[in-house]
Amino acid sequence: MNGLDGARAGRLGWDALDAALAEMRTCRSVRELADRACALAVVGCGADAVALGRVTDGVWAPWQRAGQVWFLEPGGTVPSGPVKVNDAPAVEQQVIRSGRSLARGPSPALGGRRVLVAAVTSPDHVLGLLHVVAAGEIGPEIIETYAGALGSMFTLLGVRQRAGEQKYVLARLLDGLADPAERPIELVNAQLDIRIASTATSDPKSSSPGLRDRLTERQREVLDLMLAGLSNAEIAERLVLAVSMVKSHVRAVLRASGAVNRSDAVTRFSRSGT
Repeated sequence: MNGLDGARAGRLGWDALDAALAEMRTCRSVRELADRACALAVVGCGADAVALGRVTDGVWAPWQRAGQVWFLEPGGTVPSGPVKVNDAPAVEQQVIRSGRSLARGPSPALGGRRVLVAAVTSPDHVLGLLHVVAAGEIGPEIIETYAGALGSMFTLLGVRQRAGEQKYVLARLLDGLADPAERPIELVNAQLDIRIASTATSDPKSSSPGLRDRLTERQREVLDLMLAGLSNAEIAERLVLAVSMVKSHVRAVLRASGAVNRSDAVTRFSRSGT
């Protein structure tokens, strides 16, 4: 490749990255970003395959994959299950501890392709690892830029999500202080509660809404996963939430259905079909 061709390829690489980052910025939730992160990296980093893993409490766990995923298998490029950071390969350990990216040389098992491991970071710690498999020379600046943008987006959306949940809790708290006779404060749909009370007063014969309508959008997501048989820890991993937050949503589901326990709630919602 001559200098002109190299320069043209470089521009195309940055153009592809810009397009991927523009798509990334359209994500409105942590869940949506998690679902799209690897697919966008395949395009934005010019990769054959991409894997994204989370780093939590000293454990590196695989999460998402995209592209020609078979390139991630030879030689255990990416683990099939959680691995303690202290037991991870040297490259991954160094990236997690330094927050900097490292590349592995071309591997015969990968058809001469190289693997670059990039840290996905928040302002104060490493959130995860991005593995990018590509033929020829990998542009580390492009991959590091993508990983940095991904970390920033996860942090931003996480803050927005927590702020929205806290705002809702505060609104319920203020409602409770204004009317001490109101039922105990819980994370349920306050506006719907008001509509139900109004309808019941004006027309006692009117039918009540479905059980699902008494839940917020996030609580309905938790409910669907409860109905699928997932545990709180599994729900937390799927929705990228803290387990404590999932427990709070489960309590709201129980209260909305009048259930005495988790099994009772699943039975009631399954029976209602709403």
